[in-house]
Amino acid sequence: MSQSFLKVEGLRKTYDVRRGLFGRARPLHAVAGVSFEVEAGTTFGLVGESGSGKTTIAKMLMLAEPATAGSIELNGQNLAGLRGKELDQFHLELQPVLQDPFSSLNPRMRIGNIIDEPLRIHKLLSGAEREKRVKELLELVGLPGDGGRRFPHELSGGQRQRVSIARALGPNPKCMVLDEPVSALDVSIQAQILNLLKDLQGQLDLTYILISHDLAVVAYMSKRIGVLYLGEFMEIGATEDIVRNSRHPYTQALIASVESRSGGGSAKLVSGEIPSPMNPPPGCPFNPRCPHAVDRCRSEKPKLREIGPGHWAACHFSESIPNVTANTAAPAVDTSAKTAQPHIALVQKPVPVQETP
Repeated sequence: MSQSFLKVEGLRKTYDVRRGLFGRARPLHAVAGVSFEVEAGTTFGLVGESGSGKTTIAKMLMLAEPATAGSIELNGQNLAGLRGKELDQFHLELQPVLQDPFSSLNPRMRIGNIIDEPLRIHKLLSGAEREKRVKELLELVGLPGDGGRRFPHELSGGQRQRVSIARALGPNPKCMVLDEPVSALDVSIQAQILNLLKDLQGQLDLTYILISHDLAVVAYMSKRIGVLYLGEFMEIGATEDIVRNSRHPYTQALIASVESRSGGGSAKLVSGEIPSPMNPPPGCPFNPRCPHAVDRCRSEKPKLREIGPGHWAACHFSESIPNVTANTAAPAVDTSAKTAQPHIALVQKPVPVQETP
């Protein structure tokens, strides 16, 4: 791997949860020691079901939640000691794009004022320069330059998410945390927003941390993927390794769910729900739902180990479980008129989507 832009080591987050007024506090391990690195100008995807710890990691990366243990380094600088101007500079360099563009935009503010707000708060540009910058940002995300006079409720969901992206781009960040950026949008709009984010990354040399429950979205956007379950990595590696050579049953189940939505695939879908992080199962966290689980899985927790160059898996039998994803080709975007929904398909390259505001 080339020089890391973001380096996370042993990151943990534990909450003390108390039941009732006089109940004893019990630990909830939302994130249980994850480590990963992200190259500058690339996308690292975090994928997993609800309750897997994805958003908690995002909050710690943005310093919205303090980590219980572990370290986060951005360009070689440990974020734990940031104060004052250094902290302000960090918040300019790392910007979020959240899941629901309607709730993240002030309904009483015009679009131009929403995009202008971070520039004004941080005193980055003068009044005339800010107005010019707002028009540039609107056009950059595919909205008309005079659209700043409108209110959020006058825009479609996709247009509102473009506004959120424009606002995040205002301070010229180096990195963006994308927390479920398309899950609240109609499937006909999702591919347009993903392609917009890809184009912006190429133009502006942005680094993305992409968080999603949808492996298809993550696979389409990311260079490397970390598969989370109960706050731990079950598998981590290059996108091609994860999609075509998955060595963990949980990853295979996520791929099967994507293929079942697109009308293909024969792999068995996993049953049951993710356990509570307050009461994780003994042994492998995934063993109650795993079709390959044996007694060893129920008593001995597997370590995350390297099974190939840059490819890690936390399974006792990673080398021997059937590779049901061997014939799965590279992820692509379905741009058919019916859905335009990202999915893992048997094609080699993504088909471009026509951008429409």
